[in-house]
Amino acid sequence: MAVRAVWRPPWYAWALLGVAMLALAREAAPERLQGHWLILTPVLIVAGVLVLRKLWELNPAILMCAAIVLTIFSGAWQQMGLGGLPLDRLLLVIVLLQFLLRAPGIAHTPRLRMRNVHLLMCLTIMYALGSAVAAGTQTSEIGVLSLFDQLGIAPYLMFLLAPAVFAGRRERKLLLATLVGLGAYLGFTAIFESLGPHVLVFPRYIAHVDVESTEGHVNGPFQNSVAEGIATFGCAVAAAMAFAQWRGRSRMLAAAVAVACIFGCFLTLERGVWIAAVTAVAITALFTRAGRRWLAPGALACGLAIAVALLLSPALASKTSQRATDRLSVWDRQNQTTAGLHMLEAKPLFGFGWNRYTSDSQEYFQLSPDYPLTGYSTPQRVLPLHDVYLSYAVELGLIGALLWLATLFWGVGGAIFGLGRRSDDLRPWRLGLLALAVFFVVVGLFNPDQAPFPTLLLWAWAGVALGSESLSAQARRASRVPRAPGGVTWVPVGAADVVLPR
Repeated sequence: MAVRAVWRPPWYAWALLGVAMLALAREAAPERLQGHWLILTPVLIVAGVLVLRKLWELNPAILMCAAIVLTIFSGAWQQMGLGGLPLDRLLLVIVLLQFLLRAPGIAHTPRLRMRNVHLLMCLTIMYALGSAVAAGTQTSEIGVLSLFDQLGIAPYLMFLLAPAVFAGRRERKLLLATLVGLGAYLGFTAIFESLGPHVLVFPRYIAHVDVESTEGHVNGPFQNSVAEGIATFGCAVAAAMAFAQWRGRSRMLAAAVAVACIFGCFLTLERGVWIAAVTAVAITALFTRAGRRWLAPGALACGLAIAVALLLSPALASKTSQRATDRLSVWDRQNQTTAGLHMLEAKPLFGFGWNRYTSDSQEYFQLSPDYPLTGYSTPQRVLPLHDVYLSYAVELGLIGALLWLATLFWGVGGAIFGLGRRSDDLRPWRLGLLALAVFFVVVGLFNPDQAPFPTLLLWAWAGVALGSESLSAQARRASRVPRAPGGVTWVPVGAADVVLPR
């Protein structure tokens, strides 16, 4: 079995890390070294270093799965009493460092492979950064976080790492089990959140947000109904894959999770989510013989289940009816689309700058003779543009929007249609990615991109579906490469060659 050379830091390296963390705490938060914190802070730092040392030894697939799960709480760490500590991003950074510094956990993991699509991703990020600098939003918290979590820095990094991290069957099984378990949490939490018992909703901030909201949406841990819809749909797809692969009681568990997630997707009461789910299921089913056979019976079963739920819960039936006939959100989108098109006409090529729509859009709203002027603000905040594609075109211009679209269709589309490693083991992941990608593309027509988890899940799934050679296969291929004169070996990497010294 091929094994990569790894690096185990000596004990004094970890001690130096602890000292550096203590010095950083003293500079950033000196009050954390006063009173009872004078003893507690060093103890917490020592515990943190010990945890990091343990994580350094783990298989990166475990850390990646944990990062995916924890991303559902992104933006809510303060509400959970963790002081805003971004645990999901920290785990992703640790995985990256494992590869860069050759941690013991990657001993049997294939090497990362850079493809041309990654260069396009870098170009897209650099363009967006330049747009943020030109617009003066590079220092705003919302602008930086949206650039990192939603446009692509974290998702693109996940797309780079996932093919190597989940190259083996055991790692993919771990990811599938993780998504099914996450689906069980999201699906049943959505049911408890909407129908009760509300005491089972955890963490409690979810219920507090629902009390403040008057629209009846299920928002889940994301505090956003659209993100909840995408997440429950993605987990439902994973549960359907598990149902096809697992046996015994595990198979029945996967079926129950799939049903709970589909019902949770409906409970978001987002019409864009409903349309995206129906479209994604229909298109994906047409690609398989079994899907075509079960499409009509499955649709009928889902329809009957939802009808029974509406009959048993008059409150849910009332919310659904109000949402289905609500015209206010339609007027919001019509006004926003008109304003967005006017902004695009004013600055078509480079746009208004990253994260500038909410501050620059109000003067572009115009009263229509057919519907009232809504959609630009609420008493609490300025509403985002409810169209991902038009939003990117307004802020980044047509050049930036086309870069983002090219990255999306090249990266995700290439993974779906097998431009990476062709394997029968990856075919279920490619079909699942097709369903998730269609959902993502369709829902973007009706809603803004506001939460990090949907984009992260899409690109992580794309990386898994793209696949990678095993470390043994990479070693065999390298051993067959002829040696060039002059003591160097030419190793092909994609379309280019890299010269490695002997």
